[in-house]
Amino acid sequence: MVNATALRLRQLQRGDSGVFGARIKLQPALVDDQSFNLSVYEGVPSPRTRSQLLASTLEWCNLTLQCQGSGRGAVNVTWRRDSLAWGELGPGRHQLSPDGTTLRVALPPSATNVTYACTVSNPADHKVALFDLQSLGQGGGGQSAFSTSGYVVLSLILVAVSLGGAFWCWRVNSEKAAEAGGDSPTVPKSPFPKFP
Repeated sequence: MVNATALRLRQLQRGDSGVFGARIKLQPALVDDQSFNLSVYEGVPSPRTRSQLLASTLEWCNLTLQCQGSGRGAVNVTWRRDSLAWGELGPGRHQLSPDGTTLRVALPPSATNVTYACTVSNPADHKVALFDLQSLGQGGGGQSAFSTSGYVVLSLILVAVSLGGAFWCWRVNSEKAAEAGGDSPTVPKSPFPKFP
């Protein structure tokens, strides 16, 4: 501004966004009106990430990487692999969802020694989340992966529930059989045939 003048605004909130005007008197008869468009953005929270190993063979390793912004306001999601930006990754082995939050990757197992970075940003702030493909390929996934011990525990729970259900059915049938056999009075047979 003229003569190094400035207007400083503190403790901004989202509702403070808008157009601010300034009237500058350069001389008594010369006035300069200027306007400033102020946009207030919140800080970007750390992105929510999810990774899933879809299939792994000797030839290919197929993974899904998901990165979503949270909080209020619109954010941009961009992807990089090591030093390569999205446009340099090569579309044949990468497929990006229309909203940019999900990246499907198909790589030979020998080429999974790479790190993918997801950046969630707005004009004022950005946060980065990293995906180490080598650990994902070996471990079967990231935060969304269900470990081998998890499958073992789940299997044991299912077996226990099945055995408990079988025991309960056997006990109910045994009680019904005992009631039907011992407690019901004996009815003599009628010499007359039953009507149809």
